[in-house]
Amino acid sequence: MKRMLIAVIVLVTIQGCTPFKPALSDSGNANVEELSVKGRQGILINQKLEFGNFQTSKVKRSWTKGGNSRTGISLGSTVDFFYGNIISKEYMNRDQTFYFQLKDNNNGISDVYASSAFKSEDLQIGNNPNSIVNIFEDVMSHEDTIESLFYLQVYLNDETKPWQLVLDNQASQTHPEDYLGVFALDENRFYTLKPITKIASKKGPRSIMFGSVGYEIFDANKKSVAAVSLMDRGMVFLKTTDANERFLLSNLCSALLLQQQIDN
Repeated sequence: MKRMLIAVIVLVTIQGCTPFKPALSDSGNANVEELSVKGRQGILINQKLEFGNFQTSKVKRSWTKGGNSRTGISLGSTVDFFYGNIISKEYMNRDQTFYFQLKDNNNGISDVYASSAFKSEDLQIGNNPNSIVNIFEDVMSHEDTIESLFYLQVYLNDETKPWQLVLDNQASQTHPEDYLGVFALDENRFYTLKPITKIASKKGPRSIMFGSVGYEIFDANKKSVAAVSLMDRGMVFLKTTDANERFLLSNLCSALLLQQQIDN
């Protein structure tokens, strides 16, 4: 996926569209807050991201069990309603995993666990009707096994049940027009991620030849509330003024930006 994104950036450079910005569904909306990202490029050791009022801790890659009570290790019964922490021991010590905390100026804090090479079969947790796969099966890929899922868990403040992201890296690049990722807490509280396939230019939105350059995020009412550009240093776009929602979506955007650093 990284190679495809680099190719897109090169193509845009040739076309003379600088700086690079994605074309959002409501381009020109005066309520969109554009936040430049610091810390995405360069050495990954002790890496931190910062944009607006949001800052990550040092990103811990190939994380292992630590002192935090939310370790990313499978706990509890797989048919428990609150069972969500399914990043198992099998994924520990892999280059494709990372962990960080995010803070804002409103005393918000989160724990974020991610794997960028998650297998779809590991999301099939019995007959639990509350699993993210079963709830959103209509927008999930119907392939038997997917090897390149980006799976994410976001624990906000003192919450014990995580928000979960399921994103098919391959489908989001090979079939971006038809693909939707899902970021959800339950069947009523969720967001969808739509790959961005157009670049903003002086002549209006211009379609790229292949792949995608980021994601636009829509709430359960199909309203665009945020976006993240994965080009160059990265950029976050926030359209909501709700502090809690801004914090939640900033966790999601941070993880998407960090995934690009370990994707091959």
